[in-house]
Amino acid sequence: MFRDILKRQQPTVYQILTNALRERKLSHCYLFTGPKGTPKKETALLLAQSLVCEHADIWACEQCASCRRVKDGNYGDLICIDGDGKPIKVELVDALKARFEKTALESNGHKIFIIDNCETLTLKAANSLLKFIEEPSGQLTGIFITTQPDRLLPTIVSRCQSVSFRPLSKDEFHNLAREKGYDEITAHFVAQLIDSADQIDTVSNNETFTNALVSFQQFHDLFFRNRPEAVLYLQDRFSRLNKSDRASARDTFRYFLDISLQFVSDCLNGYQSADEAYDQLLKTAAGSNFDYARYLKAIAETRDGFNMAANGLLLIDQMLYKLMEV
Repeated sequence: MFRDILKRQQPTVYQILTNALRERKLSHCYLFTGPKGTPKKETALLLAQSLVCEHADIWACEQCASCRRVKDGNYGDLICIDGDGKPIKVELVDALKARFEKTALESNGHKIFIIDNCETLTLKAANSLLKFIEEPSGQLTGIFITTQPDRLLPTIVSRCQSVSFRPLSKDEFHNLAREKGYDEITAHFVAQLIDSADQIDTVSNNETFTNALVSFQQFHDLFFRNRPEAVLYLQDRFSRLNKSDRASARDTFRYFLDISLQFVSDCLNGYQSADEAYDQLLKTAAGSNFDYARYLKAIAETRDGFNMAANGLLLIDQMLYKLMEV
């Protein structure tokens, strides 16, 4: 259940809301802030479920009819507004106010609104909403969600209890990727490359990333056995990519470099992988006369060159020449 995920990922948030629910001392308005990809919206829905669940034991059961309707957006006294990519205009706020001025539709009687990406509230909409939350009537809970609290009216911020979500760690990204069904090696490298949980699917399913991972595995399998053959493999691999789609080739090779840099970090830190093939590669590197410093310098300099939009094939040739001497 999501509350278990919340407890593991955001223990402080979990404890703040647990105390409020247990003691029935909920704020009439919350402001959930934190980096993109942290489970602010999911937590807002869980809190809404916990306010209306027929079987709540502090937290919602997440399985009853009311909980399912909240999650599906079909609960009569829950209004969700999302300002993603567009301004939230006063007409939406006025409609929300008009709806909640009427008798509750559900027997529970608790009215809840969630405004995601609330930093996109227009000034007129924000001022209209401010008057509404200053004098809440009946059982009303509002939840504002944002990654940019500095863009909100200070008067709205001051009316809310602020709850901060911390950035997820690389280990948490890895666990989320595994929970989504991605294999161990994909989860490991994706976790190192992203800074937001919502990038997991984007990167994992990106063809340039998957091509880069295959190239990395095949190149390094050859690299520790036959370096000239490894060089020929990579030259052929990226020359063919470059002919078919130059932009795709550059993105693939950029991922290849990022994965290779993480490989060096894993080697230096004694990382042990649950992926059998990758773990064997790490052991092979540890047992060889592998010069980590020179390898790292060759990869890092090539990555810097790519950032400056230098000639891709020339950079590859220069990198391979340096790797031959590692």
